[in-house]
Amino acid sequence: MATVDEIMEYVETRSDVDVIGFTDHDDVRAYAAALDWKARHPGSRVQPLWGCEVTIWGFKHLLAFIFEPPFPTVPWRKFMPLTTAVEAIHAAGGLIIIPHVDAFWVGMGRRRLRRVAEDLGIHGYELLTPVPGGRRAARTLQNWTAGTSLVAVGGSDAHHLEALLQVVVEFPGHSLAEFHAALLAGTVEPRWGSAGAPVPLRRQLRQHTRALVGQPSSQLRAWAGKMLR
Repeated sequence: MATVDEIMEYVETRSDVDVIGFTDHDDVRAYAAALDWKARHPGSRVQPLWGCEVTIWGFKHLLAFIFEPPFPTVPWRKFMPLTTAVEAIHAAGGLIIIPHVDAFWVGMGRRRLRRVAEDLGIHGYELLTPVPGGRRAARTLQNWTAGTSLVAVGGSDAHHLEALLQVVVEFPGHSLAEFHAALLAGTVEPRWGSAGAPVPLRRQLRQHTRALVGQPSSQLRAWAGKMLR
């Protein structure tokens, strides 16, 4: 519900965050827009991170982050089987984070995460996410993943500007390269951030309509157009 320019400006002026990941659902266009904003604001400390929230079979979600070029300019196709999606993301040089593990319907679930993480090379999971029940789930989720190599991170899952800083991930350093190194080394620390102002109900309804009807419809039209060509 905000433009990339608005997001970059918000993070630059209202926080001390150095890196922000754009992980739109099955869409990667935001990264190019963020680079354009950076070109127009060369003094900004904020560095965009290429990302995508990939919808796989069963409507489950994977977060893919890529730190070095070449960066994909089109998203992966929706509803791939888990193994196929993981292989495609790894082939592009991506790290995979499992978001909102316990979220109804779209979350992978604890048992499946623990069962497949090592074999598939899943790097980490979101310990802290501001979804309903997220704070309560975090108290036990970390114990559930004990004994695995999974790195605990967090995500704001922000569909509105007010939600951008609900969760932040601290790491040694400030640069994108240092964040990458910290993820690989497991020296990141997720923490709860600021709650943000309440989002008006009307805007929440607009967001849900856009997410559940508008975006899928536009993606389906684009897919149909490619098939017809």
